[in-house]
Amino acid sequence: MARRIHANTLAIVNMLKAMEDGSTRDQLIEVSGLHHNTIYRWLFAMRKAKLVHIEGYERDWRGCNVVPVYKLGYGKDAKRIAPITDAEKAKRYRQRKKLQAIGNALTGVANV
Repeated sequence: MARRIHANTLAIVNMLKAMEDGSTRDQLIEVSGLHHNTIYRWLFAMRKAKLVHIEGYERDWRGCNVVPVYKLGYGKDAKRIAPITDAEKAKRYRQRKKLQAIGNALTGVANV
């Protein structure tokens, strides 16, 4: 008779496979299907035991905040990249508004 493999066991195995190449917390949640608190606890425990390190940082989908990329194995944590300054955020906002105004002018849409 074959032994039954529990869903949590498969989830942890999938999470470990994903961390071989480096993964963010959101990617680990997607791959494993576990709750974000469970992933957080596992990462905390594995980092404390020096089984996982931060390989680098990525910007989030907005390009503002930094998200750590976790990699399986012993290593030194990467330095955190600097957050975007308020001046840079304002500059990006002004560029978006300018492009939106140009697009509205070309399509004849009234400025809202």
